[in-house]
Amino acid sequence: MVLSYCSRKRREEAWRMPESFDEVRKGHQEARCEAAVKALKKGWFDARWFSTTGAAVKAVLDLIPAGSRVGAGGSVTVRETGLLEALASRGDRIVCHAPGMDRDRSTAARREAVSCPYFVCSSNAVTLEGELVNTDGIGNRVSGMVFGPDTVIVLAGVNKIVTDREEAFKRIKDVAAPANARRLGMDTACVKHGHCVDCRDPGNICRVTTIISLKPMWTDLKVFLVAEPLGF
Repeated sequence: MVLSYCSRKRREEAWRMPESFDEVRKGHQEARCEAAVKALKKGWFDARWFSTTGAAVKAVLDLIPAGSRVGAGGSVTVRETGLLEALASRGDRIVCHAPGMDRDRSTAARREAVSCPYFVCSSNAVTLEGELVNTDGIGNRVSGMVFGPDTVIVLAGVNKIVTDREEAFKRIKDVAAPANARRLGMDTACVKHGHCVDCRDPGNICRVTTIISLKPMWTDLKVFLVAEPLGF
């Protein structure tokens, strides 16, 4: 009976988690961020990772001088963090396009955004090989990431981290593009099916794809990763 009891007790101890599921999940997310940052630094990116969204937002606020002119891409991640509101509340001038703008105003806002000293955006995918992979419909975001602003800050959640280019393209086709097409009210096949079907619809937003494998020569491109899921 004693042996049976001890055996049962050992089994119970073996099945008892040393950490909570949330702690295990957080540890895994932080490990992925750390691995991605290490790879990005090899490509001369100023890469950092943060445990929480709040810590990442604070780092951006500390980096950009108050009263600056800051451009923004059409990023769900950036809006989700509350960064733009935080910048505006301290007196920064935020330049970005918004829903409801007519074509001329939207175009003007996009052009001015990528000429600001600071530009904040996200990335569709960040690979563990140290690359940023993105697909745009118009191209203002990807052009601003490469040349124009003096400093570009890419904010991305751990859900954007993928193994390599192949997985990055798959993520764009199966997650980012369909979700963003739905957000923008596009009547495309990917919205109906939930994944890319290589459509030729007029509303297709997968028109320009860039791979940034090394930090652009004349642009201070910073990548801030957050060990929390953000955006699409």
